Amino acid sequence: MNLTIKINLIFLVVFLISNKAIAQRDTINTDKLIIVKQYSPTVNDAFKIKQKPSEKDSIKQLRRDLSYSFIDVPVASTFTPAKGTASGVRMSPPDKLFENYSRFGVGNFSTILADFYSNFDINRDRHLDIAFNHLSSQGGIDAVVLDDDFSNTNLRLDLTSQDRYFDWNTGFDVNHREVNYYGLESTLANALSQDQLKAIDPKQTYTKLEAFGGIRFTDLVLKEADITVYNFTDNFSSSEQLLDIQPLVEIPLRTQNLSIKGDFKFLNGSFEERLIGDGSLDYQQFQAGINPFMKFNIQNVNLKLGAKAVFFSDMENSENKVFFYPDIKAEFSLNQETIKVFLGVDGSLEQNTYENLSQQNPFLSPTQFIRPSNNQYNAFAGFTTKLLENLSLSSQINYSSTNNTAFFISNPDIDYGNGQSKRGFDYRNSFSVVYNDLETFGISADLAYQIDSDFNIGFFGKYSDFSTGNGEPAWNLPEVELRAYADFNFTKNWNFSAALFYIGERNDALENISIDSNSFPISSGRINNTVDGYLDLNASLEYKINPRLAVFVNGNNLLNNSYNRWQNFEVQGIQVLGGLTYQFNW
Repeated sequence: MNLTIKINLIFLVVFLISNKAIAQRDTINTDKLIIVKQYSPTVNDAFKIKQKPSEKDSIKQLRRDLSYSFIDVPVASTFTPAKGTASGVRMSPPDKLFENYSRFGVGNFSTILADFYSNFDINRDRHLDIAFNHLSSQGGIDAVVLDDDFSNTNLRLDLTSQDRYFDWNTGFDVNHREVNYYGLESTLANALSQDQLKAIDPKQTYTKLEAFGGIRFTDLVLKEADITVYNFTDNFSSSEQLLDIQPLVEIPLRTQNLSIKGDFKFLNGSFEERLIGDGSLDYQQFQAGINPFMKFNIQNVNLKLGAKAVFFSDMENSENKVFFYPDIKAEFSLNQETIKVFLGVDGSLEQNTYENLSQQNPFLSPTQFIRPSNNQYNAFAGFTTKLLENLSLSSQINYSSTNNTAFFISNPDIDYGNGQSKRGFDYRNSFSVVYNDLETFGISADLAYQIDSDFNIGFFGKYSDFSTGNGEPAWNLPEVELRAYADFNFTKNWNFSAALFYIGERNDALENISIDSNSFPISSGRINNTVDGYLDLNASLEYKINPRLAVFVNGNNLLNNSYNRWQNFEVQGIQVLGGLTYQFNW
């Protein structure tokens, strides 16, 4: 039995050894599986340089030992920190704006001032604006023997509408003015008796009735069109009618728009009297103008290139003409847009009318020849810049040439030897328009200084050199014009503004004409007369009692200079006017 067990153990050992040898000859190789994860370093992994850096200083300072000690002092603290809270910026509320405005004031010379403006919202898209203005004075100028009162009243209504594809407006304007031909020379006044003076009627009135309208499109080639028509009359049965249509067309091109402005005017008028002689003065004039132009914006340069062509027809005299004008302007921005330089040349045919000439000089006699002025060219160049943060300067020079420039010149004193009575404007106390060619060189500058947000001052000066076609003076045109102005809000409720201006000497004429028994005029000859320059100071002071109500005081001619705005027409002395301003909403 023991032998059998030993033999079995021997066979088992041999079997195990043989199996191990076979396993070693197996061709299947084992591989290593390496698991890689993202490296996340820690502060402990940082490489620390333990070497002391070298010192290159040639001078080494010895460290001194510092000894110190603490003194313990008990301090009783009662401080308790508060919780933090967010703080906001307190801003003053904006001033409330009102849509309606009224002002009324009275002053010396029995002056009355009344202004009113109101805006009515008819609905969401339509609004009605109403404006009324009135200024009148009963006169009272020293040494004036004729009536010198005046008034100017204007009423305007304007209805505007904003629709989906276009906006439009329409309205009318009524203006009524009263003046007097009070500029009677002292030598002529002394030669007349009291009865003759009382027989002079110097009153002249102007009345204008105007209707206007306009339309503006958003997506059409026709961008806008405006139309104006008025009837203008005076106290001597003179009348004038004007129809003015001004469309604007924009044609899109590849990269720019071609804009075309149109201007079509028809003027008709008549004067019932002539300055000398019998018969009326009639005029009918038509002009059609076209102004194509394009605007370019190239980096810091704005460029306008265009031209004008105007057809003019004097239907009363059967004359037709065509005029051409340049329309070019360039603007350059330099030094990060702190300096702007501009230059260009343009021209136009200016339609003179009895209405706009009477606005410039209300003492015109109702005996005028009306014709247009041909502004052949006006070449100009200038710049605007900021000298300092709150100091700006602008300046411009120009040279222009105009044919048939309208000048105002004093009418002669007319004596009738044929039994005709003198009219209220026959005493060298009215003006006529004469036409002459004019070349002008002008230079102007405007300096504005803003001391702070509530205080600013400025100075303006202009010098002009005139040259006429036949060597005559440039009647009633000053060579020098100066102006200084200031505006100061010294508190939230107080506002003060002032303006000081100077107008230089002007040239006018003196002449006497006698009408003999055969109605033939005989002139004594025209004598040039110099009208002195004048200095005038105006100021205004306003105090706001509350956001709605304010009180104001205006002062004119505060230097009390007795100067002539026109020859023989002396102005009022010191004029003080005060009143109230009230703003409200309906």
